[in-house]
Amino acid sequence: MSSRSIDDLTPIVRQSAIDHIQLCEVDGVELLIYCTLRTNAEQDALYAIGRTTSGAIVTNARAGESAHNPDDTCKASAYDCCPMIGGKPMWDSKHPSWQIVIKNGELAGLSASARWAGKLKEQAHFQDSNWRKP
Repeated sequence: MSSRSIDDLTPIVRQSAIDHIQLCEVDGVELLIYCTLRTNAEQDALYAIGRTTSGAIVTNARAGESAHNPDDTCKASAYDCCPMIGGKPMWDSKHPSWQIVIKNGELAGLSASARWAGKLKEQAHFQDSNWRKP
């Protein structure tokens, strides 16, 4: 199971995550970080969905090609998060709290997947703006 700990993030992304949480708090939004580090085996299992296992495709990244996968220091350069409303995760990407989350993630220095082009962009994914696929 992938990690939820910000301690599994690179130092730069860990600090950005802390800043992201604090910026959201100032705007009245509680932020839940639910995925940080993901093993290469977990990444391969996600890549298989919609290809060799049932379901809709959820990623174009194979093992080692995601910022969630471990770098040379065994840390991740990305995390997935969502706003909490009334103590529950808000998955509806049209809810106004998502705009606060995206804005504050970018203010914290992260690249927001919600702004990317392509069909697999997602609201929840934030990563080091300087990370490049190996």
